[in-house]
Amino acid sequence: MNLPPGMSPVVLLRSTFSGVSTGLYLTGSAVFFTEYIGLSPRLVGLGISIAWLISTATMMPFGMLADRFGGRRIWLIGTSASALVFCLYPLAHAYWQFQLIIALELLVSGLGSAGSGRYFGDLFPEGHRARGRAYLRVTSNIGMAVGAAIAGVAISLDSRPGYLAIVLIAAGVTALDAILIAWAVPHVDRPHQRVEGEARRKPVAIRDRSFVALAVLNGVFNLNGPMLSVLLPLWILSRTDAPSWLVAGTMLMNMALCIVFQIPASRGVESPGNGARAWMWAGVALVVSSVGFAASGTTHGVATLVALAVGLAALTAGELLTSAGTWAIRYGLAPESRRGEYTAVFGLGGQLSWIAGPAALSFLVMSGGAAGWLVLAGVFVAAAVAARPLVVWAERTDREDGEFAAAVPAARSARRRFGRARGRAGGE
Repeated sequence: MNLPPGMSPVVLLRSTFSGVSTGLYLTGSAVFFTEYIGLSPRLVGLGISIAWLISTATMMPFGMLADRFGGRRIWLIGTSASALVFCLYPLAHAYWQFQLIIALELLVSGLGSAGSGRYFGDLFPEGHRARGRAYLRVTSNIGMAVGAAIAGVAISLDSRPGYLAIVLIAAGVTALDAILIAWAVPHVDRPHQRVEGEARRKPVAIRDRSFVALAVLNGVFNLNGPMLSVLLPLWILSRTDAPSWLVAGTMLMNMALCIVFQIPASRGVESPGNGARAWMWAGVALVVSSVGFAASGTTHGVATLVALAVGLAALTAGELLTSAGTWAIRYGLAPESRRGEYTAVFGLGGQLSWIAGPAALSFLVMSGGAAGWLVLAGVFVAAAVAARPLVVWAERTDREDGEFAAAVPAARSARRRFGRARGRAGGE
């Protein structure tokens, strides 16, 4: 296998371990909270939403920490802390304890994500970042499938030891991930000019309007996640005549398609311009998926299965192209000295899609039926049309090595000096 520059087998191995932990958590955490701790589903949902909001608010500060202290160091701290927090899960016996632990887990995992975002931007050379991230996503999906299978076996035991095994295995696998980060992944020491003094302490990316606009658009394209995990299961069970087992089947098929096609979908998508084109085609694919799912609510038997299959294939294509475009755009536009901060701000869009997406999409489609799907298709049409102009706008913004940070106050100072000069000239 011809690996991208900067990639090594050990990096792929730790990505697999990370995927196993994620698969365990996504599949088994809600069951653990309800069956082992004894919380109601309503309280579990409330606690997770609150924790996501807290995590989202810390993304940019964590990105700035990665810029200042190095991506690998922050990544290691976050991953090590995440393994320790998993060990606290069995100690929760009341809602406030659960809320504290789940918020802490999302905080430290967010810290690790900020560090890894900075690290991989430094590890992979320019022109190979999207391809490198594609390899990581493939191995992560393989690990997630393994983690989901382990969690499924544990849940099928329907016992407290089985539920406990889910979080303890997740803790052990995350600890192995941290060990590999500490001892085996390559050290990256790419020299670049640092932002010094007051400019280093001030957030810049959030004031970069063109970049923030792209972050918001990233959130629109990333609605493919809530569509697959939340909206599609509800739609299949309540609005189609498809068998209930198809809910699990769609998840497995999506995972398999991602493993097979993520690398081909990312081929040649390395510059922001290529990323914009990938986003445009992602929008087209998501439009097709919305129309396919809308049709599945009006058909019967084999026709329903065909409509759902078309919708799922198009949804997965949208997911793959969204990922490829996202990697190319966020790394291609982020200045090297503030890469952690910029990638964190870019990720805010994806976070918001998970905070607002499930409720908004469920209301739109479950209340509106097929018409709701068509409204969602219109949203993706608008996103596809906006992708290219917004990327062009962002490419014209000078932000190289933190210059955007200095340009804002400098421009204001120049305007003030010009205004004073005009005032003196008028007085004379």
